[in-house]
Formats: sequence, C-alpha cells, structure tokens
Amino acid sequence: MRQTNPPPAPPNHRGDAAAFIADITLPDCTRVGPGETVTKVWRLKNAGTVPWKGYSLRRLDLPQRADQCQTISDVPIEDTRPGEMVDIRTDITTPRNPGLCFVRFKMVDPSGKVAFPGSRPVNFQVVVESPLFPAADDTAGN
Repeated sequence: MRQTNPPPAPPNHRGDAAAFIADITLPDCTRVGPGETVTKVWRLKNAGTVPWKGYSLRRLDLPQRADQCQTISDVPIEDTRPGEMVDIRTDITTPRNPGLCFVRFKMVDPSGKVAFPGSRPVNFQVVVESPLFPAADDTAGN
C-alpha cells in the first residue's frame, strides 16, 4: 500500500510535539483470524512542552466499511505531561473475509483539530487470514 506523507506544517499548539516509541501489541502484518477482536497498543511520548489533556486518536477512514477492521472512531489518550510516555489502546474487530486491514489515525486536541497536521498518521496493519487446517500428512498414522 502506498502511503503519502502530509505536507510540512507546524503543530496546532506552539511547543506541542509527539514521538512514536513502539507498537506494544500487533506489530505490522500480524496474522489474525476473521471475526476476531484483538487489542492494539501504541506507545507515544509527549516530546513537547504542552500537556495533552483531552487528546485522542481520530480514525481517518470514516465511515467504516464492513470489509474493514472495525474500531471506535476516537481513541482516548490519557492526560500526558511533557516528557511522559503513554500507552494508547483500542480494540479491533476483524472482518469476516481474509485480506489486509490498514487503518490510520491522527491525534486531535479537545476541540477536534488535528494536533500535528505535518506528521504521518499512527496506523496499524493486520493480515486477516482463514483458519489453518492441519495438513493431510500431519494426521496420517494417528
């Protein structure tokens, strides 16, 4: 999937900055079954001088279609002081059909404005695959 970077832009609030630290759960291209509910956790750091109060991650590809992974539209972020790290979690329900789920979020402030318009979105991508059946030779002789 081809991603485009947003045009350069300053943060919405002077002194605001975020740093992506890690995917805590579900690294990119994790394989999951159809119709499963799994939890995605990202770790971000408030790398600026502005506290995050009432911030959230807002899903970009709305409305959600039935063939996409389902999530809540706004994932709340715990209030985070400058210099602190925060784990942000959301439940994901995979579609019934196999395929790739790629979902993007942008951080928004309490008024709903994108906090970092010049930054790439936070995302997840999981591979939804049919349940595996044992190979014929695995059951031979039992």
